Amino acid sequence: MDVKAIEVEGHVNSQTVAPGSKSERNAITLTTPAGETYILRRQGGPVFVDEALKPLIGHSIKAEGLATSGTLIMRSWKQTD
Repeated sequence: MDVKAIEVEGHVNSQTVAPGSKSERNAITLTTPAGETYILRRQGGPVFVDEALKPLIGHSIKAEGLATSGTLIMRSWKQTD
């Protein structure tokens, strides 16, 4: 599994991920201006539903963390809008 430290900006949404699979669920995601989408997790936070991230939905953020397999495990973030 490739893990890399990144800093990225984008818009936070709630959307269905892994449609049609056993892992299908609603997740909080970050979409960058380049069209990349990451499932957001908070470092040390729960894997599936993290209530602390829900207030970010509909806003733009700048986040820093570890990216792996389409997931961004955020160490820190700030709202930019």
